[in-house]
Order: sequence, then C-alpha cells, then structure tokens
Amino acid sequence: MKGACILALGLLALGATASADMKIAFVNTEVILQQYKAVQGVMETFNRDVLGWDTDLQQKKRELDGLQKEVQQQGLMLSDQRRQEKELEYQRRLTEFEKLKESIWGSDGLIEQRNEELFRPVISKVQSVLEQIAAEDGYDLILDAADNNILYGDPAYDLTTRVIGILNGEETTPGTTPTPVPADGSNPNAVPPVDQQTHQE
Repeated sequence: MKGACILALGLLALGATASADMKIAFVNTEVILQQYKAVQGVMETFNRDVLGWDTDLQQKKRELDGLQKEVQQQGLMLSDQRRQEKELEYQRRLTEFEKLKESIWGSDGLIEQRNEELFRPVISKVQSVLEQIAAEDGYDLILDAADNNILYGDPAYDLTTRVIGILNGEETTPGTTPTPVPADGSNPNAVPPVDQQTHQE
C-alpha cells in the first residue's frame, strides 16, 4: 500500500582534523535501518496508522462520488432550489475532502508527522551507537555510504554490520572484518518503500 518513510543520517564527525593520520570509517544507514530489528515494529505501527487514515479518506471519496452521481442523475427532476442546494452540498463536501487529504498526505501532514515521531528514537539510537564506536575506537570521521558519495571503500573500514549487531544486541567482536555491504545497499529482507503518490487522487 503506502510507502514509508524516507530516512537519512548525516555524517558523524567527531574531532575531525586535516591531519594525515585521521581515522575514518563508513556505514550504510539504509542497510542499518533495514536490518535493525526494532524498525520492523515501528514500520508496522506506521503502516497501520497510514492504512487507517487512507481507509477513512477513501470512504469519504466514495460518499463524495455518490453525491456527485446523484446530482447528475436527478438534476433534471429537481427544482432549481433543490438542485442548487445539492450542488452547494457537493462543493462543500468536496472542499472538506480536499482539506482532509491535504492534512493527511500534504507537507507536514499526519503521515509526515507520524513518520518523524516514530523514527526519531530510531535515528537517535543509531547516532548514539555511531558515537559510541567512534569514541571507543578513536574514529575522527564516520561517513554514510547510503547517499552514494563513497565510490569505493575497503570492507575492513565498513562498520555497518557492527552497528547492526550492537543495535540488535548481537555486537560483533571488535577487530573482526564485517560482512561487505552491496554498494547499492540492496537487501532481500528490506521493508518495501511506501509510495504515497499512488493513493492520492
């Protein structure tokens, strides 16, 4: 049905300098969010809320279409006053419907607000883990490969699997080489994205 949320984490720079011995690593936050177990429950809640709002919206759309059909079919049989009343009622309910749709799907609407509310703790947790690793291992800079700005990175410097392990309570042993992550961030178990446009009239 709908698609969920677009999330992004910025670069984490801790005490970065221009020195030649700067210690740098990278993660793929797309993969982290796909494999972080807590995200599944968040996505279920988000999609359930979106489904509820959209079901209500579609019901009101059916009622609106029914009223429009009624006006068209009975127009010739109604008095001028009654026909005008029906047309005004249709316009009023059409305006209400458009406002409701905008309040749900529009910028800063219910969906956007709910997305931000549910995922803010997730993003905060990921950020905390990155800061923890940076502090423990002395990283000056941790980059995000999810934005495709990293054309190549040695898998030995990829902290993605380690971050996922910490988030899921399965922390990998420090110093082990994490499993390489595909450059495109693909994952067969990824949560399917929500396509908001397909449910806007």
